[in-house]
Amino acid sequence: MSWFLLIPAAILSAAISGALGMGGGSMLLGVMASGLDPAIVVPIHGVVQLTSNSTRTFVLLKNVAWRLVLLYAPAMILGVWLGLKLYAGTDLVWFKPAIGLFIFSFLLWDRFKPKHLEVPDWLYVPAGIGGGLLTITLGASGPYLSAFFLRKDLRKEQIIGTKAAIQMFGHFLKIPAFLSVGFDYRGRLGLILPLLACSIVGTMLGTWILDRWDEELFRKVFRVVLAILAARLVVSPWI
Repeated sequence: MSWFLLIPAAILSAAISGALGMGGGSMLLGVMASGLDPAIVVPIHGVVQLTSNSTRTFVLLKNVAWRLVLLYAPAMILGVWLGLKLYAGTDLVWFKPAIGLFIFSFLLWDRFKPKHLEVPDWLYVPAGIGGGLLTITLGASGPYLSAFFLRKDLRKEQIIGTKAAIQMFGHFLKIPAFLSVGFDYRGRLGLILPLLACSIVGTMLGTWILDRWDEELFRKVFRVVLAILAARLVVSPWI
């Protein structure tokens, strides 16, 4: 794959995630999948996203809602184990559309729910199992995770910082998971290291943009982008 395509994509995708908390990982995954061997895309994408989310977590550390991280992240271990079983097995054509419909259901619920009804904290435990499964099988679980952050008790910095901390843990779990099935990270450092540098640069740019977002505009754009990503998942088997 031409570095003229991959390098800008890595910077731009990290900047999008830094400013909005989602979308960038899915974009980079699509670019990588278009020109790299499918067998190496998800493992390498995971390392790049680990760096991107770690940088974002560090920059927004004081904004992280750790109670949600501690509910969601440990449950991902079971999800990653289940996802690894599926990754080595079947091609589930219905999987992406099902996740897209799940996200749409959350968007509709967020739009029409009674004002007193919010996402309960305990739901982040089963959600973590699902997130771990998706991070292995789909490579990017950001849109799925974003559905659980359609809540009004978190500021935009808290939404992005908390999501980054959760996704950092999920992408970290990918490394031992793929090592356990024989993936050679050391042999691909020539591809990995430049992408890591790009992800750091893009993340710093994205968090700079985040500081300048209007809170209400951020929430509107967050929902629109989430709906677009959900639609893409729904139609993915036919495009």
